[in-house]
Amino acid sequence: MAKRRKKRRLKASLRRRYEAELIRLLGELSLPLLLLHAALTVGTLGYMALGGDFLNSFYMTVITIGTIGFGEVLPQFSTPQARIFTSFLALAGIGIFTSSVTMIVRVFLQEDLIAVWRQIRMFDAISELREHYVVAGYNRTALELFRILKRRGIPLVIVDGRRELDRELRAHGIPYYVLEDPIQRTALEAAGIKRARGLIANLKEDAKNISQVAVTRLLRPEESFEVFAFASSPDAADRMEALGATRAFLPNRMLAGRLAAFILHPESAYVGQLLDRIAFGEETEVDLLEIVVDEHHPWAGKTIEEINRSFLGSVIAIRTADGRLVTELRFDRRVQPGEALILFGPVRSLRKLKEEYGVGQS
Repeated sequence: MAKRRKKRRLKASLRRRYEAELIRLLGELSLPLLLLHAALTVGTLGYMALGGDFLNSFYMTVITIGTIGFGEVLPQFSTPQARIFTSFLALAGIGIFTSSVTMIVRVFLQEDLIAVWRQIRMFDAISELREHYVVAGYNRTALELFRILKRRGIPLVIVDGRRELDRELRAHGIPYYVLEDPIQRTALEAAGIKRARGLIANLKEDAKNISQVAVTRLLRPEESFEVFAFASSPDAADRMEALGATRAFLPNRMLAGRLAAFILHPESAYVGQLLDRIAFGEETEVDLLEIVVDEHHPWAGKTIEEINRSFLGSVIAIRTADGRLVTELRFDRRVQPGEALILFGPVRSLRKLKEEYGVGQS
């Protein structure tokens, strides 16, 4: 129980820090509001002492210090005493009024106050997310990943320590982000790391990505939580995977591989482009899905023909328990426990299978 309370305190600490910052910024309103209140109070009480009622005295004070100047509204305010009082009130009150209003407007319009308030509201929105991905580090790659996952309805939370990114992130329509150092535990907690499906380490340097993988695995050690990372060299990729990354990617190798596919197989350009669109989430009509069949799975012992009749799509390959890929499939071949089926079909049909039977990792 004590451990659970400690986790809640850690989770709320970043929000409390932003709330304290909001209170500090709003505290700058105290002096101008006090001065404005004092000017209105002195003016109203002064006019009441000269024979006016509360409403007209307050009105006279407002039009005097506000430099509106509609003139006196009651005969008692045209006496010499009232004119002297009005003159002194105008000399002192106009300066107080304009200074106070300027300070109040500046506080409400300053970017820090707006950004802090926006981030507090962001924490509330992120707290509602489930099965999302956290991206540590923002760049063009993160933006493209956001656009691809958005088409599939998968939420994404950006975590980056650069406060100046606030305007750019909003301009690109990214709804969820935390502008704090992603290696800090409080930032990851605020991004909903405990409820997320996975994290992508997308920082500029290998050393930072290695640290990100290590910190993430301390928070989410379970194998079902996916940790992907970018590396600039095979050695860095090996280190990340040794620390618990599900997979580390070499961007240059990935780009070269895609280009080589078009060079080596020009006659299969359409198929290559289709597989590319599926792999990068750009295809919305059809998809590929891998389902691992264990001994309790309803498809264990069923034939390929029986499985094909049970959903809209086809079994196009089988990955055996020892890792071999079998593409020559007879309709009467029976699926053995431990084998993984590679399915091809409409997105809606495969999504239903994914929810019903579960998905294995390749």
